[in-house]
Amino acid sequence: MKRVLVTGGSGFIGFHLIRRLQKENCEIRCFVRPDSVTDQLKMFDVELCYGSLADSAGLIRAANNCDTIFHLAGKIRARKNREFETTNCFGTENLVKAAIQNSTPPIFIYISSLAAAGPSSWEQPKYETDIPCPISAYGKSKLGAEKVVTAVSDRLPCSIVRPGIVFGEADRMSWELFKTIDRLSICPIPGFCDKIYSWIHAADLSELLITVAKSGERITPEAPIGTGIYFAANNDGIRLSEVGKEIGQALGKQRVRIIRCLPLVLFSVSTFYEILKQFSETSSPYDWAKAWESLHHWRCSPEKSQQQLNFSPLASFAERINQTTHWYKEHCWL
Repeated sequence: MKRVLVTGGSGFIGFHLIRRLQKENCEIRCFVRPDSVTDQLKMFDVELCYGSLADSAGLIRAANNCDTIFHLAGKIRARKNREFETTNCFGTENLVKAAIQNSTPPIFIYISSLAAAGPSSWEQPKYETDIPCPISAYGKSKLGAEKVVTAVSDRLPCSIVRPGIVFGEADRMSWELFKTIDRLSICPIPGFCDKIYSWIHAADLSELLITVAKSGERITPEAPIGTGIYFAANNDGIRLSEVGKEIGQALGKQRVRIIRCLPLVLFSVSTFYEILKQFSETSSPYDWAKAWESLHHWRCSPEKSQQQLNFSPLASFAERINQTTHWYKEHCWL
């Protein structure tokens, strides 16, 4: 990797990826929205390109002469479901078209989501060879973007990485759980039973992304399902109650109580946010789709990346929880 393009570089995962890419001694170009906060990128030697995924000309300029593209940019919250498709599907289509314009097509790594594969069962994690069954508009849009990438894989060397729940320093989504445990010493669990989720720290995800770019399997149009796709997770799942206990220990809590949130409560709260969303210009942090997703298990197997790429997390899950907690405290988030 000599010249790398990262879309969504101003985001949480983008920050960790760029920090890791600095060790590769490559030229890094970041494609970010004009209104993005880029202060944290000033510590890195990066070139900023401004534009949107709807800006075909801007994408062509950004992708020009790049040998590797990491496509992180996307929409995870939206007021209307069609916004997911516009950004995640059509935006990805514009980017791959720009990438193909290069005289030598770059390696294209699309960062998808476990949401594209759909929820798992309690007993069995998701594998790359399983047929995707997304249950939300967001998940369907990420799967749609995967299909866009697959459609051009005869002209563009592509791989797809589907992370589980990504956490780490500067993450605002997982921060809500840390904050709840810190302030109330409780870990809320949606539904009647404990949930199993697959997690990965952003630094470990960044390591995997670079490994896939260097030596990963590529998608081919006629290949069996799962070819060129990798799940990203520290393990094949951990109970949410255990995650709560790990966070509690990192925070010095003697006890963390497990509170079960009944479906009726979840959908009542999400209905409030759905109504609020209709009178606001911003998206909602918790809507019906999020409530429905929270009632499922989200497990994926890291077996393929372990066996094929010899990949393993650089630190244990407990160490990563401690590291993240320390950052939150140091920056006065807790």
